[in-house]
Amino acid sequence: MRPFDLFAKTALALFVFLSSVFAEESMVEIITPKENTLQTELTLNVVLGIDKKHFERVEVGVFPDMKSLDLSRSESTACANISLGLGENRVLVRAYKKGVLVSEESRNVYVSSELYHQFRYPPKDYKKSYFHTDENENLCAKCHDMSVNEVENIAFVDVTKSNCYGCHKNINKEKYAHAPSANWLCTSCHQESKKGVSKYLTKEPTDASCFECHKENEELWRSAKYRHEPLDAGHCNKCHNPHSGPYSMFIRKDVNQICLGCHKDKHIKARESKNSACSGTNYGDLCIECHTPHASNRPFFLKKALEEIKR
Repeated sequence: MRPFDLFAKTALALFVFLSSVFAEESMVEIITPKENTLQTELTLNVVLGIDKKHFERVEVGVFPDMKSLDLSRSESTACANISLGLGENRVLVRAYKKGVLVSEESRNVYVSSELYHQFRYPPKDYKKSYFHTDENENLCAKCHDMSVNEVENIAFVDVTKSNCYGCHKNINKEKYAHAPSANWLCTSCHQESKKGVSKYLTKEPTDASCFECHKENEELWRSAKYRHEPLDAGHCNKCHNPHSGPYSMFIRKDVNQICLGCHKDKHIKARESKNSACSGTNYGDLCIECHTPHASNRPFFLKKALEEIKR
């Protein structure tokens, strides 16, 4: 065989192979999340449009934590709930045929948190995006009942019967779960809808929803002379996770870590002062032993008068 003929056959075979690969790549579509999605939750629902005839296995996750998807439920869609970390996450979707990777797609997702300075200000190209539109729900309706089946203020005897549970169960995976979330009364907070954006949005700021149940706290705190900035701004969810958290009262971090995230300078000054009455200068003490995190009629949100504390 002449060298030119060998080259031509090799080039043709390579072209056919690459055409096949790229054709299969087009058979995986990441419906959600969108590229450069911004969110505050550490869990994410990934929804894919697929043609499973072209693949034997599809896995999704943030490497190395990848999970295989169940492709038996639908010919055209698949979904999974995955865990994320704070900051930037590269969500990978990989498809395999005969054990060989034939397709890889990705989306960048940023998880922000006001309690961590390094994650408080996400890059400008990240934007919030939402899933629950009629168009997206129609894709899911082939496998999921997308209707809301909760009864107002009546908890589910079996929470797995909630139509929200299957896709969102990981929001309650922490030790302490907030009552509405634990009982899957989702629309007690997710009441807002914006056409073309999403159904089931929450009110902003969040205190309007919180005080529907916590009216006594609102009356007490609003009447106080001094109110802590997160409360005054209505941002209850800055310190509290409305679904679940690893600490009592669903706070997002250890209580002293929350306080010192904003007030580390005051803590250092108190430690350096020989006349400081602040017992919190000992790292084993809790800030909330003397200070209330919400509101007080005393300066510095003190629970007792300064003279009493010094005694």
